Amino acid sequence: MPAPEPVIRLRSVLKSRRNSWLLALLLGAITLLCTITLLALSGWFISAAALAGLAGTAAYGFDYFRPAAIIRLCAIGRTAGRYAERLTSHYAALGLLKDLRVKAFNVLARSRPANRHSADSLQRLVADIDLLDQLPLKVIAPWLWALSLSTLLLLFWYLLAPALLYTAGLPLLLALCAPVLTFRRAAALAVEETSIAALRRTLLLESLTMQPALLLWQRWSHKTHQFSAQDQHCLQLQLQQQQLSSRCALLQQTLLALSLLLLLWQGAQLLAVQALTVPLLLAAALALWALYEVMLPLCQSFVALGMSIAARNRLNQLADNTVPLKSGKPAPQGVLTLTAMQLSARQDGALYGPDNISVTLHSGEVLLISGASGCGKTTLLQALANQLPVTGTLQLNGLPYSEWQLCQTLGYLSQHADMFDLTLAQNLRLADPYASDAQLWQVLEDTALKDWAQNQPQQLDTVLGEYGAAVSGGQARRIALARLLLARRQILLLD
Repeated sequence: MPAPEPVIRLRSVLKSRRNSWLLALLLGAITLLCTITLLALSGWFISAAALAGLAGTAAYGFDYFRPAAIIRLCAIGRTAGRYAERLTSHYAALGLLKDLRVKAFNVLARSRPANRHSADSLQRLVADIDLLDQLPLKVIAPWLWALSLSTLLLLFWYLLAPALLYTAGLPLLLALCAPVLTFRRAAALAVEETSIAALRRTLLLESLTMQPALLLWQRWSHKTHQFSAQDQHCLQLQLQQQQLSSRCALLQQTLLALSLLLLLWQGAQLLAVQALTVPLLLAAALALWALYEVMLPLCQSFVALGMSIAARNRLNQLADNTVPLKSGKPAPQGVLTLTAMQLSARQDGALYGPDNISVTLHSGEVLLISGASGCGKTTLLQALANQLPVTGTLQLNGLPYSEWQLCQTLGYLSQHADMFDLTLAQNLRLADPYASDAQLWQVLEDTALKDWAQNQPQQLDTVLGEYGAAVSGGQARRIALARLLLARRQILLLD
């Protein structure tokens, strides 16, 4: 059997919002270029104006207006560019997270039932997706900006005097490459910290969920001790990451300081032979000074890269749990007969659940399950949907569930309706990507939503909002039911 297709590839993370990311990267580069130009030109302008003033009559021929206008333009460009870059990058990051969640939850919907509704797996899924935005924000963007602006600075030095580049360029390049030395250690710490943080989260959620039972059996202190140990381990890993980044920053800043000293030393020699002027030397030095801000984020970039790698690996584990469409098992055909004999099931950690349930159903029959809250109705439906381990007999057409390919046969609608920040049509087509508009309108009519949808200004293109916030709870449930009907499952289990 071929290896499952990975859910996430780091090199394709930016593809879903390519134009937004390109715009954000361009705005960031313009902002940083304005910052460096502002500092370098201001130093040149102040010193040149001072020298012109000392020269007396030469001050009358000095052009104050164009440099001052460029300085104002750079100041405005830095402020406006920074604001626009933040807006664009946040918009792109939120869009990326939405696309990743839709893709990952779509894969999760095809996963093995035992892993589908685990609270821990869902918490881990959301947390790992949120880590992936660090790749463009803290890895790709800082390195792109640092490489581009360092190249421009080196070119500026070369145009001023090639000797400046030959003397001060090497420490600058070493400072640029210094964070690469932390790659292996930073990535390893980030992967370990991500794993420990996930375990810490699991311990916390489990402890809070089972607090009454733990207190009753006097095991609460043991659980809190376990959580504290994991918490201290996680904090220790975070401290090690900070120390590694700080040591890298110290090395980087030392090399930049050395580059500055060599620049001034070489510049002094050029001043002595009148191959360079004081204002231009000051502009070259201040441009290097401005580069400190550009290079500093590189020291933490490989920690962010390690977290993105860890999140990608954990998300790609979903692919290992997906049920292949061609598993070698037949799908049940024709009239179906579902048989449960002395069926019992339990949720994870539950004390009670349905016991000794026996029922036989044929195609076309409807069974209504009623009872008091907490009696196990949801657990029984999940067991019938092949989402919980069971004891007893559970068969379809006389064969156990394990003998059948059931992913296109069983349809389960849980109490929670999963809605995404997509249009009505896109939410419905999660069940059938090739469904026509006519089919969408038909299932909406079947669920008494057609009139409501037709009264919306955008009809099928109506955006449902994050978690279905734009519709009521009842409408969200009906939309989820319409999506299930669109999937055309032979057995429907509606909670």
